[in-house]
Amino acid sequence: MKYTQSQKYASELRQISDVLELINYRRRTIESYLQAIYECCTWLEDTYHIHIDDATVLQLRAFLLYLKRDKKEGGRGYAPRSVNLYNCAIKKYSRFVLRKPLSNDDLPLCRIDVQLPKVPSKQEVRKLISGTENLKHQAVLAIAYGAALRITETATLRWGDISFSRNTITIREEVSKNRYAGVIELPRRLKHIIYRYLTECCPGAGPSDWVFPGQHKGTHISKNSLAQVLKKRLRELGWEERGYTFHSLRHAHALHYYQAGADLFQVQQRLRHRSISSTLIYVRLDARLKERPHVENPFDTLFES
Repeated sequence: MKYTQSQKYASELRQISDVLELINYRRRTIESYLQAIYECCTWLEDTYHIHIDDATVLQLRAFLLYLKRDKKEGGRGYAPRSVNLYNCAIKKYSRFVLRKPLSNDDLPLCRIDVQLPKVPSKQEVRKLISGTENLKHQAVLAIAYGAALRITETATLRWGDISFSRNTITIREEVSKNRYAGVIELPRRLKHIIYRYLTECCPGAGPSDWVFPGQHKGTHISKNSLAQVLKKRLRELGWEERGYTFHSLRHAHALHYYQAGADLFQVQQRLRHRSISSTLIYVRLDARLKERPHVENPFDTLFES
């Protein structure tokens, strides 16, 4: 059950919500943490008949194990990243509400196997975009790739963020994942697609209007609807098994930008990464795709004159 559908644990949720707001967490992050605390409270009450304030470390660990274990074993089968979100939510509640901090020794985080993302080639991206008959859908895919946008940034783009005179697309701080604003150049061909979409699908749109409006007046398109745009196109091409997601378009832009000669700092700025370590993945991706010549072991040439 969604935490908003119940009045149970309202006091506990209000306390941690106030703290997270003070820390300046984004609303969607706060909502995820509140849902995690609500589910933890419910599980502890159903399983041990105790309140979260009285739970021991072992009981909190048992809850996280319940989330992680396969459904066949009576668990929820959550991915490690999801379990870690619940873990962090519990630690925040314990630290700021109960004033009893828990360490990673108390509630260890799941180790996460970092896999290289599936990234479409330039030829595949061209086919994805150019063959999309629905103009709105074509604009969605073109903007996501052309400006290296995350799915939330695509959904919340306003016409005022696009400048046809300066040939730029601005990503506002309040919608960027890391509160990292940025400006991307607007390529000539992308500009043509966007302008055509504006004139044919959004005539009279003002600077504050959403580029991709939602079904209800004043709302923007949902992330799920954007994901469905790509899934529909992948089905049309018979590419469902290639593992591409909406975020793959952002990955593709970054990889192709790097392969075109951009250095790591340029890629970092383009993607608005706080840490260069997040950008290094494209070096690994590029290295995986290249055929490299065999290099002799230096020991074999050590004694050559």
